[in-house]
Amino acid sequence: MIIDIDSHFEPGRDWLEPYPDLAKRLPKADPALLAVHTIVGDLLRDVPEALRPPLAELLPPGLLTLFGEEKAGEATRRAEFAGKQQFQKANATARVRWLDQQGIAIQSVICLSGIAQTLFVEDRALRQETLAASNTWLADTCDEANGRLLPVTVLEFEEIGWMVAELTRMRGRGSRIFLIPGYPVNGVPPSHPSWDRVWSAATDLGMAPMLHTGFEHIRLDPGWANMGGDVTLLRQFGSSHRHVAPMTLLYSMIYSGVFERHPVLTLLLAEVGVGWLPYLYREIDDRISPTADLFLGQWKFPLKPSEYLARNVRGTPLSGGNDTPLLKILEELPEDMIVFSSDFPHFEGFTDPIGHYATALEELKPERRERFFGGSIADVFARMGDPIA
Repeated sequence: MIIDIDSHFEPGRDWLEPYPDLAKRLPKADPALLAVHTIVGDLLRDVPEALRPPLAELLPPGLLTLFGEEKAGEATRRAEFAGKQQFQKANATARVRWLDQQGIAIQSVICLSGIAQTLFVEDRALRQETLAASNTWLADTCDEANGRLLPVTVLEFEEIGWMVAELTRMRGRGSRIFLIPGYPVNGVPPSHPSWDRVWSAATDLGMAPMLHTGFEHIRLDPGWANMGGDVTLLRQFGSSHRHVAPMTLLYSMIYSGVFERHPVLTLLLAEVGVGWLPYLYREIDDRISPTADLFLGQWKFPLKPSEYLARNVRGTPLSGGNDTPLLKILEELPEDMIVFSSDFPHFEGFTDPIGHYATALEELKPERRERFFGGSIADVFARMGDPIA
């Protein structure tokens, strides 16, 4: 069974049509500002407005390609969808036809449009209402696929009780994955014991947390935002340091004992790459060496850090760059750590994901390819006592 853990419906503000009262109370999301926030938002967060480069210079040069009516090279892959841009009409019937063509049994679907509406909303209650509504919209849309499409839950992270309640509600709507931040919220990181209520709820419900690109922002010295006045370099740096936050999150969750307290919890990594994972796997045990004991104290958990990494973390590769050659990455990591996703229909994904990986992994033994395409992820949910259908 092939299981896709990362795909998208991104309808812009169209998802708000069933919620006209809510739409009236929300500011209109500006795609240009959202693009700047995603690419360099963490670099600019601590920079005073007066010292930032002009917004016109910060805008991605391909903005019209990203959000316009047409998107270069995308006509074929999006032929069955109403729109040919990042924000598009969600069409569950067309998506299921595409799943059948690819041989994908089940696909988790993310909608970031609701989150986009909350980025510039200061009222926590309104953010929670908005995200709950977007979760409901996504679940309603996925219902048309009769269990083939599973909605990914998005959350407002400031109130643990609300998070647990929303996870519980959305599990009842078929959700198996929820998004988490790769950064502290109000000074509290996800590795803090106060998040144990979230992790316990997740494992009780049979759900897996996911760190997805856009949620991996970290705090950086504002001096980085200068970059010698070169805005192109600033954008390149902003888009290239994304592995730093997931690496930091993994260190903190392992060393703080999250995976010891919650042994069946599995953290999924999506669109943050996996080419850096072999380095982390080789390096992470150095922090419990006899020399490290002199500075850090004695390691207090029964498994080595690398063993928690192997047991409790799964990541899906991107199509190039640091994630190639994929076979070498697979060889350097435990068998089940790298898993399949399509990222369809975003431009980072694949026109033909099954064909792409069938070629990239043709030298693997069939049983290991099966683990990559679905077996490993199926086990993630089975070990929580709630197997995926």
